[in-house]
Amino acid sequence: MTTFGVIGTGSMGSMLVRKMVETGQAGAHEIIVYNRSAEKALRLAGATGVRIAPSARDVAEQSDVLLLCVRPLEVRGVLLDLGGALTPEHLLVSVASDVTLGDLSAWSKARSARAIPAVTSECGGGVTLVAFGAAASDADRELVLSLFGAMSSPVEIPEEHFEVMTALTSCAPAFIAALMQEFAAAAVRRSGIALPVAEHLVRETLTGTACLLAASGTGFEEVIARVATEGGITRVGVDVIRQRVPGVFDEILAKTDARHDLVKAKIRETVP
Repeated sequence: MTTFGVIGTGSMGSMLVRKMVETGQAGAHEIIVYNRSAEKALRLAGATGVRIAPSARDVAEQSDVLLLCVRPLEVRGVLLDLGGALTPEHLLVSVASDVTLGDLSAWSKARSARAIPAVTSECGGGVTLVAFGAAASDADRELVLSLFGAMSSPVEIPEEHFEVMTALTSCAPAFIAALMQEFAAAAVRRSGIALPVAEHLVRETLTGTACLLAASGTGFEEVIARVATEGGITRVGVDVIRQRVPGVFDEILAKTDARHDLVKAKIRETVP
């Protein structure tokens, strides 16, 4: 029996625990959690039946696989506090952005992996980006891919591509929601229809478009071609998007890359 430890039961940690139990990847009795805020851990345990540990060290000592779900700037401190409680017999899976496999290996003796899920895992969709440290075994790969495959589509990638691919996966739900929110707001400004009505129409259309793409296996271009006939009304709108939006996304990626660089610099500042 594999025991899973989870340190950090905030939004991401709690979601992972709920999905592990829901999908049968682990029984509640096989999961032990710790959070600095005892209230969050108690709430999660009440909802799922998982066990609560009195400290992070207790989680490490009682688990085979440790899911570290704390903020990037907290990772080093947590791992150094754990000290010898993490051994080469442990598999450490960090979901913190900008903390590299090299960092994990430097701060812990455990075999390591990185996984960046998206909030869409809550409904069993989206992508989890995955990379493995040099000491990770085939069994480690199978376990991690199975775990995240039960709640998303795991994609193993070279670690150097994490930042740009995170923008396409983990960050993208917020980007897409913000774009659709602005689309609805434009309709309100143009016609005076009620905002809740505009947002409902856009939300239902977005959901239907996603289903169309998933069910038929068609690409973006095919969906566009089906709706935007040459010389038609929709084509005029598509032309505006083609002209104006590339620069927006170029700027988004530039800004997110700069933020990643800033976080990495702050992480390095914590290293003596």
